[in-house]
Amino acid sequence: MNPLLDPSGSQELRQIDIVKIYSNKRCLVIDDFPEIRGSLTRMLRTFGVHTVDTAANGEEAIKACGKRKYDIVLCDYNLGAGKDGQQILEEVRYLRVLLMTSLFVMITGESSREMVLGALECQPDDYITKPYTQQSLKVRLNKAIVRHESLQHIKNFISDGQYQDALDSCNELISQGSRYAGDCLKMKGQLHFLLKQLKDAKKLYESVISKKPVIWAKLGLGKTQLELGNLDAAEEVLNSIIKEDDRYIEAHDLLSEVHSQRKDIVGAQHATENATRISPKSVLRHRQLAKLAEYNHDEETALKSHQHAIKWGLNSCHESEQDYFNYARKVSEVIQGDESTDAKMLGRQASSFLDRARKRYADKPEVVAQAQMVETQVLLGLGDKAKAKASADKAKKLFKNLASPPVETSLEMARTYQAMDAEQDAQNLLVNLAARHAKDTSVMQLIDGISAEPISDAGKIVASKLTKDGISSYEKKSFDSAIDVFIEALSTYPRHSGLNLNLIQAVIADTESHGFSERYEKLCRRSLRAVGKISGDNKQYKRYSFLLKQVQKHYPNAVTS
Repeated sequence: MNPLLDPSGSQELRQIDIVKIYSNKRCLVIDDFPEIRGSLTRMLRTFGVHTVDTAANGEEAIKACGKRKYDIVLCDYNLGAGKDGQQILEEVRYLRVLLMTSLFVMITGESSREMVLGALECQPDDYITKPYTQQSLKVRLNKAIVRHESLQHIKNFISDGQYQDALDSCNELISQGSRYAGDCLKMKGQLHFLLKQLKDAKKLYESVISKKPVIWAKLGLGKTQLELGNLDAAEEVLNSIIKEDDRYIEAHDLLSEVHSQRKDIVGAQHATENATRISPKSVLRHRQLAKLAEYNHDEETALKSHQHAIKWGLNSCHESEQDYFNYARKVSEVIQGDESTDAKMLGRQASSFLDRARKRYADKPEVVAQAQMVETQVLLGLGDKAKAKASADKAKKLFKNLASPPVETSLEMARTYQAMDAEQDAQNLLVNLAARHAKDTSVMQLIDGISAEPISDAGKIVASKLTKDGISSYEKKSFDSAIDVFIEALSTYPRHSGLNLNLIQAVIADTESHGFSERYEKLCRRSLRAVGKISGDNKQYKRYSFLLKQVQKHYPNAVTS
């Protein structure tokens, strides 16, 4: 038996056996310095590797991984302009051109907290710091490849979706007393989770923790308790991890989900903020933080999160033009009715971001059209109606010239119509869009979220139920509960006129009982913006007029011109 694969590890390792393993491996070296690429290539060949390819940057590396299957990838973290090592690892995993059956080793001279934690979050198989010698690299790489080779068959099963076979193989190695029994236990817990064997996963993690409270088992237990709906138990174990060392990002993410399930969105935002503070390069986490901040009416955090999504989206596989539009659109809301120098500066900054989007996606007419639409909204926020009208006319022409407008562009056109008080044009566009995507629930949810009233049957049912729940709490004079229900409903249907007016009415009632609240002032301002100007022939006009007077009385600063 090959001593490298001897589960007991009782036999002495021989270099000749390691060389045999290396000889069958195809390697990729990624570094922006040709002399380092050459040096690493020579070292690998000395170790026994026959085939070594190289890449000078992220684009070359991802293209190479797409063309060939690599067994070992050695990647420098800092690659100059363009993608860094973390972004390469994230993208090849996202594109599934480099699976867990391959070994990815990050090499870096960087030592910043941001880089280390960000790189570890992407979970490279090993992490080597500079300076290193041929001997130190050999020792580290030998150790990593022997472990990887011993667990290769399990990783193959997992990559192929054969979770039960992988679980059986883990149990076999554990029973044989493999030196990698700890790795097998960790994979076993994850496999129980993937197989929905949650009670088995919980039992395994608790058994490991009872012997030694290792972090991976505590994280697994927290995740399993969350999936089982045991929120208190999940929170307890996650907080214990954070208390021990708050750098474990996954603990903060899971804690955010615990708070979200409890409908404690303030707590969820706080947990996500902690995660972004520890590892600030995750585009997806910044987008999630922006959503949570929007729900909590935390406009400052929402704006910063949209900006960070743009910043870290550059060179990321998660880059999206929508981040530019989300930021500029949010600015248009925040500056509405604000004539201060800061508001004007924010508006100019939003316009500069839109210009960046136009340049970056100049080959996409739908993006150029959407940028013009959001520009219109920003100009309206600045109060420049003449320029806004000219911009809107240009946006309409660009939109009409699109042969097949994407959903996002069509939705943006509807938002622009609404901002220009062309409510009927907006509604006609949304109704037509809904007719084309009636069977796509995700698109229908987006349409319902923009429409003044839900268009889909599912949306109407949900909005109706939430309205009844809120009114029920209001009638019981439980105004704070009513407010919470209406806020929850508006997170899905932010422009629903009835829900916004209900929220304002509940806020006024609570204010009359308990006095002024800065939070309620923000809620009133947000709801009045969402409702816009209601015409005299609208069935909600009389109620709107009455509530507007009440807001002017209690929260005059919430009323914008």
